[in-house]
Amino acid sequence: MEDADPRACAERLLGIRDHGREELRRKLLKRGYAPGEVERVLDELAARGILDDARFVREFARQALEKGHGPAYIRAKLTLRGTPPAGSVCTPGEEKASLNAFLERRRLHPRALTGAPERAKIQRFLLGRGYSATVISSVLGRGAEFEEG
Repeated sequence: MEDADPRACAERLLGIRDHGREELRRKLLKRGYAPGEVERVLDELAARGILDDARFVREFARQALEKGHGPAYIRAKLTLRGTPPAGSVCTPGEEKASLNAFLERRRLHPRALTGAPERAKIQRFLLGRGYSATVISSVLGRGAEFEEG
């Protein structure tokens, strides 16, 4: 059931999960609301502090780090949602903690990675999850030097 009022629809969507301004704009326009109405509602929600791109980016990054994704993945996903981050999405320490937690959950112990092919495979996998080569090397330790593709 669609809401007749774009504000009610926007508030319902924001009640489900936080959105960035552009992502919410796209969803409202897709539902057929007039562009002028959508902009008015977005401005009102932003003025009330309900719609906040900075908060959205921080929360999205926090959740992605907890799920085992690195900053490159986070930046790409935020850009797809229409909210490219202005700066860094996490500190190197947060990225390293995320990677360590992810490896622990996967039962991948850096010291156990002794063979070069196995180590290279893990490195490619972690790069694909958005972790930086620098942090991967620091976590995997000696023998983890490689070039980012």
